[in-house]
Amino acid sequence: MILAGDIGGTKTLLGLYEGGNPRDQRNSRPLRVLEKSYPSRRYPTFDLVLEEFLSEAKSTLSDSLTITFASFGVAGPVVHGRCETTNLPWVLDTDSLSTLLSIDRSRVFLINDLAAIAWGTMFSSEKNLIVLNEGVPDKQGNQVIVAPGTGLGESIIAYPTSGPIVISTEGGHSDWAPGNPDDFPLFSYLWARYGHVSIERLVSGQGLANLYRFYTRNLEQSNLPLDPLLSDEMIPAALTHAAMTLKNPLCTRILDYFCSLLGQEAGNMVLKSLATGGVFLAGGIPEKILPFLLNSSFMEHFTNKGRYTKLLENIPVRIVNDPEIGILGAWAYATSHQ
Repeated sequence: MILAGDIGGTKTLLGLYEGGNPRDQRNSRPLRVLEKSYPSRRYPTFDLVLEEFLSEAKSTLSDSLTITFASFGVAGPVVHGRCETTNLPWVLDTDSLSTLLSIDRSRVFLINDLAAIAWGTMFSSEKNLIVLNEGVPDKQGNQVIVAPGTGLGESIIAYPTSGPIVISTEGGHSDWAPGNPDDFPLFSYLWARYGHVSIERLVSGQGLANLYRFYTRNLEQSNLPLDPLLSDEMIPAALTHAAMTLKNPLCTRILDYFCSLLGQEAGNMVLKSLATGGVFLAGGIPEKILPFLLNSSFMEHFTNKGRYTKLLENIPVRIVNDPEIGILGAWAYATSHQ
């Protein structure tokens, strides 16, 4: 029995699984015994979430429930088995988790959430991968995952002869550079507000809010396309609804600009890791704006790399439309490292 978790800034998904064969990738999905979702921000610590889940598992399944391995993908840098989450006031470490779960520390795995998503892409069904650009796949080439959600996560999969290696990154916090002179006012606006302009300030849920605030900064309240009382946390959902359903011109423009920035950053990741094996777009946002993204300016900006435009045109781009990709990856990591 494996306990797996996908710990994000918005929600935490925990589940118990058994079976599955990590060597039979695409057909290896395990049997789900129990799975629950929790709103992350309602809990001051992860331990409280885990304790609630374990209590329910024992009452639902058996008091003698035995967990053999535990694996958690968490949004934040994991160093020596410890993680201070980026968008939550939580600290997780394998020592305390092993104590809480009453299993040996060597059987508890804590990995970056984008590393979990990377592992999940190797096991997710093809039906959950939607093609944005067919490209010319290189089966031995590196792959990258770019995942805008509450924040922006990025990871790399390398394929040496010994088998896949997942490389965690904190690339979402690297600097954003304007792609053309029209971007300079936006850069100045964000620099004045934050003092450092990372790509996550634009390509994420908070990025959608930042873009909306920038584009509407000089409008009277009566001319705003969204309710002026909306918080930054509520703007992304309202903006995408206004763009995709209500066809509001300004919100449509903002959302398309967001897609162009996502394309720009995905192209940057390809060049930095020579990801001829392709790009996976994951995270909560791409699947929520899927119809819009498929017809957006993403590919125009993804391929706009000067002398390397032809290379980018041949890179496969797929959208991961699997809400369980992170927890599936946490399970896959545990089964592959037993």
